[in-house]
Amino acid sequence: MASRGFNKLLRTAAVTATVRTMSSASDTSTKGRSVSRIVAPKEHRMSGATLYRCIGTLDIDGNGTEHSLDQVDPFMLLDYAVVTKNDMPPFGAHPHRGHSVVTVLLHGRYKSWDSFSDPLGSTIETSGTFIDGPSSYWVDAGSGVFHDERSVIADESDVQQHCKLLQLWMTVKDEDRYKPAKAQYSTESPVEHAVSANDNSEVVAAIRYYVGDGVGIETMHPVTVAHVVQKPNTTLHFPVDPAHGGFILTLNGRDAPARYGSSGHGMMMPNNNVDVFVLADTTDQDEDFIAIQTAGGTGIPDTEYVICTGLKHDQAWYKKLSANGAIVAATPEQAREIGKEAAAASARGLKKGGSFAPYGRNI
Repeated sequence: MASRGFNKLLRTAAVTATVRTMSSASDTSTKGRSVSRIVAPKEHRMSGATLYRCIGTLDIDGNGTEHSLDQVDPFMLLDYAVVTKNDMPPFGAHPHRGHSVVTVLLHGRYKSWDSFSDPLGSTIETSGTFIDGPSSYWVDAGSGVFHDERSVIADESDVQQHCKLLQLWMTVKDEDRYKPAKAQYSTESPVEHAVSANDNSEVVAAIRYYVGDGVGIETMHPVTVAHVVQKPNTTLHFPVDPAHGGFILTLNGRDAPARYGSSGHGMMMPNNNVDVFVLADTTDQDEDFIAIQTAGGTGIPDTEYVICTGLKHDQAWYKKLSANGAIVAATPEQAREIGKEAAAASARGLKKGGSFAPYGRNI
């Protein structure tokens, strides 16, 4: 089967993709983008949530939490969480500056508030936007914004109300850090595209795009976030621009051997429930897709994963934690200075009747 033509189908029609039944695990006909490594996230259990820390760094002064990967350009943070308690996380209003943030709500209900979209002097208790999964919301922090988000779970004993979400931070170009902040909400649930084999017979995968592919969120730079549920014993060719970096986060991988790197292109699901597959860098224009193989066999369930890709920036950035939030800048000195300004704005805004303004407008 020639992969090039079928790969083109996925790029031109979201409901079509390259899918075939694997003849054997040793099949080497699948080419495309390779995977450089597989990393297990650091699992952190707390009251009301289980957090998988996948991508992230300590700040320039050694503060924060360690993750399994420091960055996958353009992604600087990835946390995957299963939340079982109302009003989580407990951070309160906190600053972001110099990066973009997307929250992908796979299931459940959340409330989001920010100091630009909501009235001056408001808080998440008095204002904000409710988001019902599956959905997403995007914040370009630009020159600075205060943000707050909370889970909305009326009955914590009801598993169907528990939330499953990812939070992704993307680095941006330095000139983007001086633009006004902007928040965008996906007002409709992403359409689930059924993917069939070439003969349009059995549906073998379902894809939801949370960012990219016509979703109503405008990003500063090209980014794609897609959730996939794939049938056993199939291979899916998912398009990835050779100039883009990214990863695949598996959410329920099963016992299948991992095949990646120079010994073979494409990937198979790993043997852990949650793992990060990092896409290898490439300059080969023919490697414009990643082939994802799922294990076969009796009783093997569908495989669930998230694909995240974006244009690489290849620029240094420095992060300073401040007031429960993060400041990102081009130099450590700038990050520390803006961090002080953010802390002062936090002190003003957290007072009763206080306001975070004009934070973000005059930095």
